[in-house]
Amino acid sequence: MLITIFVKSLRNLFLPDVLKLLFYCLLAYALGWWGLAWILSSILGAYIGISGGEGFLLHALGSAGGMIIAWFLFPLLYPLLVSFFDDKVAMVIEREDYPQMLPPQPPFWPNILQDALFCLKALALNLLCLPLYFMPIVGIAIYYGVNGHLLGMQFFRMAAGRRVTEAEALMLQKKARSSIWLTGITISLCSTVPVLNLFAPLLGVASMVHLFHAVKK
Repeated sequence: MLITIFVKSLRNLFLPDVLKLLFYCLLAYALGWWGLAWILSSILGAYIGISGGEGFLLHALGSAGGMIIAWFLFPLLYPLLVSFFDDKVAMVIEREDYPQMLPPQPPFWPNILQDALFCLKALALNLLCLPLYFMPIVGIAIYYGVNGHLLGMQFFRMAAGRRVTEAEALMLQKKARSSIWLTGITISLCSTVPVLNLFAPLLGVASMVHLFHAVKK
């Protein structure tokens, strides 16, 4: 089932109306990643006690460290970034692949504040787990396992919230827990691969829309 879902999702990325939204996705991605990298670089610079033009090498190391950390933490901001256009992407996909569906009800998960709170909680959890990520092999499994769970649950709730109540979404979430987790891991993996990471937010929306419809049958 999951392979079929990802094949459909990849095909959906090339729909004309989705490609129109890709520009906004890339713009949000660039601004969001730059902002997070700048914040983390500034924090690292302050932590090692450098300022102004002192210690060029240390400044460079602090900036590089901030960008590396941002690369792995930035995917947790995807739900916040796509919250501005995820409904439009979902509507295009449903019009293409589920034409029999009636117009969706107002989502229970529309609030940007809720997405922002999720991102803050997810970032905090990852910062707590950060020392574990440096463990060989085990750290990689922990990183993708934790963030696959976080992203999977959040993207699924965003997709389900367009069609069902919160209580129904929670029931479907329990029913498809393993599929949601594996889909979330795939999204998390794509988000750390150059080039693929540019499409990962839209891929996350598309795959969860298909997963929701598959589970709800």
